[in-house]
Amino acid sequence: MSEERYEPVSCDYHDELEAAAMHKNEVEIEFDLEGVTQKERGRVEDVYTANGAEFIRFASDGGALEIRLDHIISMKSETQG
Repeated sequence: MSEERYEPVSCDYHDELEAAAMHKNEVEIEFDLEGVTQKERGRVEDVYTANGAEFIRFASDGGALEIRLDHIISMKSETQG
């Protein structure tokens, strides 16, 4: 993983991620992984800070992922139209 500078996300978006973790909502998340766009369905298990950056711990059928918040492109709840 590259050592690029962390760009904080908005407080509103951070709150959305925390709510998804708290309510165990099924979501579809699109994110950048080393320059390649990935899309996964699963649940946000935790939002946390480490090494000066914020991350989510994400559980999907493909396994557990740790995704930096500034690498998330979009998140859509399965309950959204």
